[in-house]
Amino acid sequence: MRRRPARRRLPPLLATVAVVAACGDRPAAPAAAIRDSAGVRIVEYASWAPPVVAWRVAATPLLAIGALEGDEAYQFDRLQSVTRLTDGRIVVANGGTQELRLFAPDGRHLSSLGRKGGGPGEFEGLSLVRVVAGDTLVTYDWNLRRLSVFAPDRGFVRSVAIEFAGGLPNVLGVFGSGTVLATRGFVFGPGEMSGVVRDTAPFLRFGPDGRLLDSIGRWPSWEYYVQGDRSSVWASSLPFGRTTLSAVTRTGFWVGATDRYEIERRDSTGVLAMIVRATRPARAVTPDDVERVKADRLEDADENWRRRQERMFREMPIPSTLPAFAELQTDPDGNLWVLDTFTPSDSVRRWAVFAPDGLLRGTVETPPSVRVLEIGRDYVLGTWEDELGVQYVRMYRLERERG
Repeated sequence: MRRRPARRRLPPLLATVAVVAACGDRPAAPAAAIRDSAGVRIVEYASWAPPVVAWRVAATPLLAIGALEGDEAYQFDRLQSVTRLTDGRIVVANGGTQELRLFAPDGRHLSSLGRKGGGPGEFEGLSLVRVVAGDTLVTYDWNLRRLSVFAPDRGFVRSVAIEFAGGLPNVLGVFGSGTVLATRGFVFGPGEMSGVVRDTAPFLRFGPDGRLLDSIGRWPSWEYYVQGDRSSVWASSLPFGRTTLSAVTRTGFWVGATDRYEIERRDSTGVLAMIVRATRPARAVTPDDVERVKADRLEDADENWRRRQERMFREMPIPSTLPAFAELQTDPDGNLWVLDTFTPSDSVRRWAVFAPDGLLRGTVETPPSVRVLEIGRDYVLGTWEDELGVQYVRMYRLERERG
């Protein structure tokens, strides 16, 4: 397995800071203006001073899975997705080997499903694994444009092709009904003008059989910096650029463009039910922020890629402010978790947590080096990478307020 070159080893940053105030001393949530517009609930915050919720993420992980050497089942490469079954087993989608790996609640490797290939139960572009009713696993292969269903104890069950001729589908999630929410990737071609380009992407609903049911709206896609002519085109995502983010639940989804702090809740057919808005001061992008992003993109780059990146950073217009938010997640109780935008120098990752009715509960902090992929009632599950580039799966205890 290819490893990144060794770097100066530093103590891993694992701890997270979270303030837990006594109920009587906890700051009150800012007042929200709530109104109804044609059956749509609108919750607006004109000022932003969110309290700290009486929830916290433990300082050390409950569980850590991964290794630099030894049994290959514990060596990860290009981790794509992580989820937890109802009995506590953890399922990891490992892109490097194109397989699902199942681990016991204590972290022991139990079995692996799938492998690289184009046959039944095999993968060429494994990108997503989700748990649906009965602990059934639904995976998506972007390269084969195929959904595959697995039973953890019996293996491969069936697969269906996503039927869409309008571009490369990107599956966002699976509703409880078995229908699938997807969007379309940005398609570049010769003749594009150089500069910042931003497409709009359709949100598409597919049936459990893979057939397109309908298009339920369009949202702005990623901002790219493009350099092209009549024969070729080269594109790179714009540092600190805007996009649209979403989080799929059993009955619907949350969606919002990061140009502003406004997030919509829609049902599985796309009908708008709620809008959450907040007026927040934009955070400026500093020269140090730009240099850190540049260094990250140049890390391990070959000479050709380095030259392109150097040219890009000289020519492209860097946004002066960060996007309004960085990620959306939900938990089993229907709370919406909105990650504040951050830079590589930030010591924490701060989430604003909204109740199902759109009212702000407060904030929760998670370790800066952990990419959160799933939030449960009493745990946070994600991935972590050490200074050598070795990837791990980590689970942290989420302690909620009683009562």
